[in-house]
Amino acid sequence: MRKPLRKRPAAELALALACVCAPAGCANPADGAEGGVGQDTQDLVEKVDRDPEIAAMVPEDLAKRGRFTAAVNPSSPPIKFVDDGGHITGFTPELVTAAARMMGLDVVMQQTSFDALIPGLEARRFDIVLSINDLADRREKTDFIDYLQTGTAILGAASLPQDEVTPEELCGLSVGYVRGNVQQDLVAEAGKNCGRSGGEPVKGTAFQDINAAILAVQSGQIDTAWGDAPSISYNAENNPSRYKELYREISGPYGVGVNKQDTALRDALRAALRKCVRDGLYQKLLDDYGLTDYALPDMPLNEGPADDRA
Repeated sequence: MRKPLRKRPAAELALALACVCAPAGCANPADGAEGGVGQDTQDLVEKVDRDPEIAAMVPEDLAKRGRFTAAVNPSSPPIKFVDDGGHITGFTPELVTAAARMMGLDVVMQQTSFDALIPGLEARRFDIVLSINDLADRREKTDFIDYLQTGTAILGAASLPQDEVTPEELCGLSVGYVRGNVQQDLVAEAGKNCGRSGGEPVKGTAFQDINAAILAVQSGQIDTAWGDAPSISYNAENNPSRYKELYREISGPYGVGVNKQDTALRDALRAALRKCVRDGLYQKLLDDYGLTDYALPDMPLNEGPADDRA
């Protein structure tokens, strides 16, 4: 049985989203997609201590620097978002912050557009990227520490006549997606299938982040938003009067991306993340953010799908 996602106070949710949407220029953010702060675990993360064995694995240049940079597109509550204080938070930032503390390092969260994450990592503008699908084409230059199951899901307005819509049933509907994410290809494929079957075309619209797409659903600009499953589920379950989840498929993992040349950083970070599992912090974060359905405690390397349809 699926565990309901934990609800947050309405005022807190509205404030959190207002900060998330501000950089993207979202209109009426308090009326749209919502996220909340993991208050039950913030104190636990702050109390995490340096682990000497893991710290010894940290590359010398990083140890001297005392920090590493994590690029994140904080637009997918509860995975990653900006809280009412303007801080990047969520399940993944808290988990990685705890791992950094075990490594004896600070982590600097750098807000980045989604489509700039992998190019920026390859260009060495930051050390790691957070919460990105582990896909075959991305593994050519990036190693992924897979830490959470994900997949795709489709959200519609509560007023939409359909209660269920599969990817094969999108003909004639308008669909929002995040530019550069896997759903962009899935929307294009759905459109081709409609063309082959003689159905009405799928009207795809690209957005900078999933919150903007969800707000467009609410305003009636588009019929549906197709995004990563945890964020779609979170919004639908916390806002049933506004949205409903029309389709969900759990099909692959989220990974923390590390440049393939940075094997020492990868191994030290993975060791710290796995210690978060052993210490129980990983499970507490899952509980706090309502993500127990998506647990992936083994933290495997590069075990995403063989093709890019996840």
